[in-house]
Amino acid sequence: MTTALPQLSTQRLLLRALEMDQAEVLFGLVNEPAIADNTANIPSPYTLEIAQSFIAGAAEKYRTGELLNLGMHVRETGELIGMISLRVSARHHAGHLGYWVGAHARNRGYAAEAASAVMDFGFTELGLQRVGSQCFGRNKESARVMQKIGLRYEGCLRQAFLKNGVYEDLLGFATVREDWERAL
Repeated sequence: MTTALPQLSTQRLLLRALEMDQAEVLFGLVNEPAIADNTANIPSPYTLEIAQSFIAGAAEKYRTGELLNLGMHVRETGELIGMISLRVSARHHAGHLGYWVGAHARNRGYAAEAASAVMDFGFTELGLQRVGSQCFGRNKESARVMQKIGLRYEGCLRQAFLKNGVYEDLLGFATVREDWERAL
């Protein structure tokens, strides 16, 4: 894995590393309650300091082969509308997608567009064998994104995640290299 964070382009998005001057925008987007409620690792409340630390640590996490975090930016305007990540298990040649989109930009296909580009990067540039993701059983929108990009439903892990004092079901989705290549 190279040390510099990649920059990926899609039809409508530029996926690139965040810069420190975007910390306040990130802070504002992530502080929407639905973001933390539907993600595993985003704390609530989300502070400006957390946003700054997140941005500061992204390059090192990529350099060590652990995690790719890219901001979803609208190509035409440069506006930051969300984040896309790929957590990498080098040992297993596998990646785990994560994403969120700010409320004002949802239901426009941005998450699927970004996730598809990062999945392709995982297979082509990182040599992954498998890319998958999970969402809470109640998060139908995220499940649709995963199916839209070609991940297959693999099952439900019942009450597998404790979120805000509630045991949540996790829906699992994934694809493997052969299926991804066949779909090209």
